[in-house]
Amino acid sequence: GERFSLGNMDDKELSAFGDKARRLNLDIHIETSASDKASIDEAVAIALKTGASSVRFYPRYEGNLRDVLSIIANDIAYVRETYQDSGLTFTIEQHEDLKSHELVSLVKESEMESLSLLFDFANMINANEHPIDALKTMAPHITQVHIKDALIVKEPGGLGHKACISGQGDMPFKALLTHLICLGDDEPQVTAYGLEEEVDYYAPAFRFEDEDDNPWIPYRQMSET
Repeated sequence: GERFSLGNMDDKELSAFGDKARRLNLDIHIETSASDKASIDEAVAIALKTGASSVRFYPRYEGNLRDVLSIIANDIAYVRETYQDSGLTFTIEQHEDLKSHELVSLVKESEMESLSLLFDFANMINANEHPIDALKTMAPHITQVHIKDALIVKEPGGLGHKACISGQGDMPFKALLTHLICLGDDEPQVTAYGLEEEVDYYAPAFRFEDEDDNPWIPYRQMSET
């Protein structure tokens, strides 16, 4: 469990972990479920000590949408100003509360060349979007992917998703993978695919059909699977 995580290793153990990955010809990607300064600093420190190539994060803020987007933009500015010369790449994952065009705007407005998007097969559902539509919006900025299946659950005015065994849900695997694999001109744009089997994980609706242009975004705990 968590007691064996990288966050609980000392420097010697982190170095040994990185050495083993390199012996196996494996790359390391670090993921943190927040975007605040302390979480980013911890994730980057682990990434550098293990020789990782990438850090993924996603925001978990409560407030009206415009305020939340402003906070996230400030978090990204901190990443750019502090770590743009670290040799790491960074991805922000769409994670249930923000819509695809909002994430694209955050990436474009950051003017950070090493920042891109991580596309999760199901997390747009909770923002009241569908997979193919979200993919088309995010496509120019996607470099990493989480592959998982889920059932779309209709809630009053919105959509939730219940993760399930791959092949038993509503996600259009073939269409999504075909589009993602074809991204890029001279070389693949997507450089990492993560396979997830989050059976019975449930995430409720966060965005709704009747919301105004500055809806309330509720706080949520990091996902546990």
